[in-house]
Amino acid sequence: MRQDNFEMESEENDPRALMRLAKEGDSRAFKKLYRLYFTPIFRYVYFRVKTKEIAEDLTQEVFLKVYRSLAVFKAAKASPLAYFFTVARNTVIDYWKKKKDVLTDDLESLKIADKAKNPAEITDIKIAGEITQKAIKKLTEEQQEVIVMKFISDLPNKEIANLLSKTEEAVRQIQCRALKALRQELKELNDYL
Repeated sequence: MRQDNFEMESEENDPRALMRLAKEGDSRAFKKLYRLYFTPIFRYVYFRVKTKEIAEDLTQEVFLKVYRSLAVFKAAKASPLAYFFTVARNTVIDYWKKKKDVLTDDLESLKIADKAKNPAEITDIKIAGEITQKAIKKLTEEQQEVIVMKFISDLPNKEIANLLSKTEEAVRQIQCRALKALRQELKELNDYL
């Protein structure tokens, strides 16, 4: 009896098992996946579109697309997290293909400023965030993807490698080059200011 309970508990928290259950029509399993993946997917989308409302809409679109495509998900080929991020990435690409005008940067959902104690600290944090975002935009598209997935969405290199169809070593190299370029860009911006 205890073994059955353990298997049920582990199945309830295992993303692959949750995807299988959701694929079989279990709506509770998909709700658990939603709670599990909403924050990392939202962060990824938000950092790519820079507007909270649009990020919320696109994140919901990602979950709808995943829900509608559960029948084609093959657990042996990709992890659920990689599948969600692939859908998110394609959704953002589709959004930008449709969108022509440039959106203004909005740092609201990064919530860094919440930790500040006074208006001067909040202003300093916002300026630092804007400078960092400008520096990130100067990276190659591939470097931006790796930096956002690693440091904004907190994905491990293995998951990033799966998402980008690269080896972990290639991801580490891209990350290293990106961080080196960011340090140089931030140094130049700091010297300029």
